[in-house]
Amino acid sequence: MRRLVILVMVIFGLFFPIQLLLVKASIQPKLEKVDVSFIQVNRLNGETRLFKENDGYEEVIIDKIVNWINTSSPSEEANELELNQTSIISIMKIKLKNEDVAVIEPAYNCVSQNQVKTCTIADGEVIYTSNNKKLRLKSVELYDWLLVGWKYESVGAPKDELLEETLYSKYFSYLDETYADFIMCPKIDKVETIDGNTRRHIVQASALNYSAHHGDVPFDRIHIMLTDTPENGVKINKVTIQKGIIEKESAIQCRRAS
Repeated sequence: MRRLVILVMVIFGLFFPIQLLLVKASIQPKLEKVDVSFIQVNRLNGETRLFKENDGYEEVIIDKIVNWINTSSPSEEANELELNQTSIISIMKIKLKNEDVAVIEPAYNCVSQNQVKTCTIADGEVIYTSNNKKLRLKSVELYDWLLVGWKYESVGAPKDELLEETLYSKYFSYLDETYADFIMCPKIDKVETIDGNTRRHIVQASALNYSAHHGDVPFDRIHIMLTDTPENGVKINKVTIQKGIIEKESAIQCRRAS
């Protein structure tokens, strides 16, 4: 009998934590970047900014936010539902293409003493609200971005990216129609002068195939080697296709990872 009790306790001890993890996993918000129409941040002082899905550069930012939400972890602290809205520093609204709206705001820790409730902002934690359900999540990246990070996101492409896009577009026009799909996240990987002549160059460029955009298949990447000289113009020397690159490589290509 004693052995039976111990066995039951062991089984319960093994099973219960698994059940707890399954419950936690079931309440985790899961968003797909293809479902997001735009993200808007509003601050108490009136500052606001909109990040739209149909903007190529802001879509990268939306992708980053969605990833932070999906990789956040549930907090053990209570959701504070009685806060005066005027005390909220900033709020993020996520508009989905099905017209649903999710809201993210900073989380607070509150203490009641002598019928006075005092609340302080919880470092690294946010409240995620969707379909009238509130979840308290841990995500330092999401918390930092909500408070100040969004203000420092560049508006449009940085100058170096614009220059690379312009140069790639020039050389892309010399490619066969077979490669017409390789227009996403173009990069000039290397430029070398020929015999030190600053008017004659060897150029290496790359880009991803647009057809894999928003898809469930990995990207392919084109690698182009060419010469650009005054006497011969642009001459494509070599084109290779790298099939099914890993997600980390596509993120680097699109400047979504360091």
